[in-house]
Amino acid sequence: MAGEAVSHFAVLDGNKIHYDSFGAGDEAVVFIHGWTCDSTFWKAQAPVYEQRRSLLIDLPGHGSSDKPEIPYTMELFARAVDAVMTDAKIRKVTLAGHSMGTPVAVQFLRMHPEKVAGLVIVDGFIPQPPKTDAEREKQKAQGAERVKAYRAPDYKSVATRMLDFMFTKQTDPSLRNQIQTKMLSAPQYVMASAMEGMMAMEPLKESYPRLPVEAVMVKRDNSAGYQEFLKEHFNLVGYREFDDAGHFLMMEQPEKFNQILREFLDRK
Repeated sequence: MAGEAVSHFAVLDGNKIHYDSFGAGDEAVVFIHGWTCDSTFWKAQAPVYEQRRSLLIDLPGHGSSDKPEIPYTMELFARAVDAVMTDAKIRKVTLAGHSMGTPVAVQFLRMHPEKVAGLVIVDGFIPQPPKTDAEREKQKAQGAERVKAYRAPDYKSVATRMLDFMFTKQTDPSLRNQIQTKMLSAPQYVMASAMEGMMAMEPLKESYPRLPVEAVMVKRDNSAGYQEFLKEHFNLVGYREFDDAGHFLMMEQPEKFNQILREFLDRK
């Protein structure tokens, strides 16, 4: 049993990266939160991470980590994961990434494939190569507009409207308020830059056919294409869809999610 968290700080480029450490050993599960979130968004997964070697990270600009005014790219976040691993003396990881945490995990995989034992995608999307030049230009324009909106004075209303689509009628109002309050408290420069970093990430063209991947997603009408994309690039061992939760499904349906996570981790 890993027991209670021990709070630590790693250092990256002179800035402190906060993380909580559970258990002992050189192989761990690393939980990576989403855009403008922090490590507390995983608190409902305590029954899982308190029982095994685990690290919960506050990405740069988030939570209790330093928040310098710098570009918040997926590469920076991946480097932060590596800095935490080095500080915690971890050799190999299974990465669990929620939302933006998924592209962060994939960027880490690109940089350190030898350090990754598995990947859990939690309602996160890996950018796919555009099929045409027109589609590429459209994506580029949409990304630029989105980033521009988060640099505008009314950025909080923009974020609020986006968050409205991440919940369902079943979402507990107190949980919804807790999530929204924390996300909207992120500094504007972090919010805009991290969004820009996501939009700028290179689409996945390379493949990792032996890497076991579990995807836990919100049920969507157009999910078949994404599932096929994941099958092409990874050893997709499971693709689960929740029709009873919104984007923060690990918080809304923790028991159901934790069982899937346990089964994946135990099988590896």
